[in-house]
Amino acid sequence: MEPGQLLNELERRQDEVLLELDALDAKLTAVLRGLGVSLDDEIDQELV
Repeated sequence: MEPGQLLNELERRQDEVLLELDALDAKLTAVLRGLGVSLDDEIDQELV
């Protein structure tokens, strides 16, 4: 294995996972919208 090859592989996998998470987020948002549920962008400070 060449130097830096492992880092490049990890970065590639990270990019793939982030794309998958974005796609899942979009699907979840669409499902929730279909159910009439909306997500607040603000975090309830009592829950933090």
